[in-house]
Amino acid sequence: MNTKTKSIFVLTGVLIIGIIIGALGSSLLRRNMLEDRISRFRTPEGFAERILDRINPDPDKRETVENILLDQHKKLFKKFEHTRAQMEAHTDSVILKLKPLLTEEQLERATRILKMRPPHMRKPGRKFGHQPREE
Repeated sequence: MNTKTKSIFVLTGVLIIGIIIGALGSSLLRRNMLEDRISRFRTPEGFAERILDRINPDPDKRETVENILLDQHKKLFKKFEHTRAQMEAHTDSVILKLKPLLTEEQLERATRILKMRPPHMRKPGRKFGHQPREE
């Protein structure tokens, strides 16, 4: 093997390693940014800010709209939490009905599919609202 071929293999290897590191870094960065945005949205201020940016009310009505959104935040997120609890209860009841009909492996797959959640909701006992990040 001559020097030119060795150089090509080394450069190709470095390029592949760089692509892999870049993809992993980008994925981690995007995931953290998404979790930050979701976490921010769960706070009253973040919720109001996000909605205000989207609806862009007239400047003279902005403060009134913001106060309404801040006031309603707690009620909305209580409703989200209640709905999520109902969904979990319903999912558990479906799994109980399937249990006598499925093998252990099938039941595990069904449970995993039925209880699938986005990554930010996979922590047990997680509630809506602002929560400190676990580092």
